[in-house]
Amino acid sequence: MSLGVIPEVQIDAELCRRNFYYFIQQYWHIVTPEEPVYNWHIEYIANELQIVSDKVVQRLPKDADMLINIPPGTSKSTICTIMFPVWLWVIDPTLRIMTTSYSASLSTDHAVKSRDIIKSDKFMAMFPTIRIKDDQDNKMHYKNELGGERYTTSTGGTVTGFHAHVIVVDDPVNPQEALSVVKRKEAVGFIDTTLSTRKVNKESTVTILLMQRLHEQDPSGHWLSKSDKKIKHICLPGEVSNDVKPIELKDRYRDGLLDPIRLSRSSLQQLRVDLGSYGYAGQIMQRPAPDEGGILKKNFFTIITKKDFELKAKDKKIVWDFFLDTAYTGKQSNDPSALMSVCIIDNCAYIKRSHVAWLEFPELINEIKLFAASQGYTNQSRIFVEPKATGLSVVQVLKKETGLNIIALDPPKDDKLTRVHSASPVIEAKRVILIEGDWNNSFIDECAAFPNGLHDDQVDNISAMVNKFLSKPVITMAKGRAT
Repeated sequence: MSLGVIPEVQIDAELCRRNFYYFIQQYWHIVTPEEPVYNWHIEYIANELQIVSDKVVQRLPKDADMLINIPPGTSKSTICTIMFPVWLWVIDPTLRIMTTSYSASLSTDHAVKSRDIIKSDKFMAMFPTIRIKDDQDNKMHYKNELGGERYTTSTGGTVTGFHAHVIVVDDPVNPQEALSVVKRKEAVGFIDTTLSTRKVNKESTVTILLMQRLHEQDPSGHWLSKSDKKIKHICLPGEVSNDVKPIELKDRYRDGLLDPIRLSRSSLQQLRVDLGSYGYAGQIMQRPAPDEGGILKKNFFTIITKKDFELKAKDKKIVWDFFLDTAYTGKQSNDPSALMSVCIIDNCAYIKRSHVAWLEFPELINEIKLFAASQGYTNQSRIFVEPKATGLSVVQVLKKETGLNIIALDPPKDDKLTRVHSASPVIEAKRVILIEGDWNNSFIDECAAFPNGLHDDQVDNISAMVNKFLSKPVITMAKGRAT
């Protein structure tokens, strides 16, 4: 008995079920009218999402949640937030899926475009059993006739009563909101607290977070800081760098570019102008602080060898002074205390060591004494302490219990951003020199990340030091006159 020729629509339907990337190609035109550009990253992300779906469908424990960091304009929302939920219904129409974004209008737009696919003639011909229930057809919440649901909301929105097998978090904060501590904490809390309670099963429900990097403490940074969290991290900067993850994907970049069509060199150059260094570093390069730094650029700092310093200090009377920025508590979630040893030679500062430590008060007192002793403290040395947090107590205890020369700095008149701006010309003039040590890179990274970095205690020390010792202009002579 002949089974006859299988209709082409059935073949396409089966290929769609088997391959998410094939599904994307079939339905791209419904989502966007532009001619598709199937750069390699689209197929890669599609394949990774398909791997995730295998265990979701089987209701098995997940291997990890997924974090995708990629520049805007690379179709991440089209792939992950619009098409992926629809395809999940193709392979398992009983799945319940939640998607969310920073605004209700954007979230709704994603859900509506997913619904447009499901209601298209092509989809209905391929998958006639998947129909949205007439009485459950809302823009933000709709159900199919086989038990599946699609629910969408925005950061901070209502999710009561809904539990999902898959949660897609698409840009939980926008670039402007990311500048606000309150908005960043709101987004992190929404993901960690609210959405975590909306899982069908904590072991099997997978959360997919996709966003451009905006700040070291944005939701991506929060996830990456959690040592116990299992994450499949896909990081695709607009230009090839060491931040590409998985690292082997660097080989897929063409002429150093992620997507030469969408993100050509000319468009990247314009984005560099439009976004500025901070914006470009985060949104395009997926590095919240620019490589060259922000106010304090990395190339402002010179590192010299210990031998070169000894030559510079030869026949000079060297006095090591110290700066201390204290924390409120010793908890890792708080800022650390920072200690720095420095000497002044020819109107330039030479930093011997900068050191951070998360210590409670008694341990901090002991750490200060040990640090001073190890860094060349003499009876001519001074330890400058900003009288904030535990600083005032440190001053009082050390004066009482030790012979250390403790000096409380005057309370700053300006905020720390203003103080760093004031110090930056001196640092840019190469008058702050670092003596080689294992602390150099972390110190420079913190300075370069300011004001968007996770911590700024070493930055506080260097601005205090510059404003204390190096604020006067350097007088040089040119053609017989002062300049």
